[in-house]
Amino acid sequence: MKTKIAYFSLCALLLVACAPSDSECAQQLVQHAQTLVDNGQWRQARIVLDSLHAAYPREVAQRRVAKALNDSITYLEAQRTLAYADSMLPPLLEQSDKLLKQFKYEKNDKYEDKGRYVHRLLNTGGNTSRNFLQAYVRDDRQTIVKSYYYGSYKVNQQQVTLSAQGEEMRFAGSNHAFEAEGWHEIMTLEDESALQLLNFVSAHYSDRVRVHGAGEKPTHTWVYYLNDKEKEALSQTYQLGFLMKDILRLEQMGNTARNQIAYYERKYLNAVPTANE
Repeated sequence: MKTKIAYFSLCALLLVACAPSDSECAQQLVQHAQTLVDNGQWRQARIVLDSLHAAYPREVAQRRVAKALNDSITYLEAQRTLAYADSMLPPLLEQSDKLLKQFKYEKNDKYEDKGRYVHRLLNTGGNTSRNFLQAYVRDDRQTIVKSYYYGSYKVNQQQVTLSAQGEEMRFAGSNHAFEAEGWHEIMTLEDESALQLLNFVSAHYSDRVRVHGAGEKPTHTWVYYLNDKEKEALSQTYQLGFLMKDILRLEQMGNTARNQIAYYERKYLNAVPTANE
C-alpha cells in the first residue's frame, strides 16, 4: 500500500513539474494573438489579449507585450479606417457640389458664426406674414427646418404634423416668439428630426402634403398645403442634408483615425508595423 501511495505521489509531482508555468502560458497567448494579428483577425486577437490580462494579472512582462500588440491593432485599424474614409469622401463631395448649384449661401458676418445653404426656390422674402416651412443646411453639415407661424395672437407653437396619402408624422422643437405687427413664432427642428420631416416630403413628392400646426390650446391650429416648388426645394434640401451628414461622419472618422495614427507613431517612434508590412 505504501509503495502505491509513493508511486501516485511521484506521478502527481511529475505532472505538476511538466505543467507550463504562468509565464509560459501567458507567452503562448501572446504568440497566438500575434498570429491572429498577422492573419488580419484583429477582433479575435483582442479577445485573446483580454483573456491574458484576466488570467495572468501578475505576468507584468507579458502583459506589457500584450499592451503593445493591442496598440498595434488600434494603429492598423486606424489605417484601415482612414483609407476607407479617404476613398468614400470624393464621390460624396462631388454629388454635394452638383446639388449645391441649386442653393445659395447666406451668412450675416456681424451676427452669425455659421452660414447656411438655402434652396433658391425657398425664397423667404415677403414671407413674413404667412405660415410656411423653411429648411437649410448649415456649413457645419447640420440640417435645420423651421416652422413659421404668423397670426394676430400668440399660440406658443407646440408641434407641426405633416400628412399625405393616409400617412402622417408629427414633429416638435424649440419655439421662439416675438411681436411685430402681429405675432411671429418660429419652431426649430434640428438634425435627425429635421431630416425626418424632409424625408417625409421627399417620399410624398408627387402627393398633396398637408401641414397642420398646433399651439398650446386646442383652438390654436392652422393648416396649409405645400406647393410644388416648396416640395421640390424641401426634397432637394433633404438630399443635400443626407449627403452632408454622411460627409460629416466620414470627415470625423478620418480625423479620429489620423489622430490615432499620429499618436502611436509618436509613441513607438514609427516602430509599429504598417498595414502593408
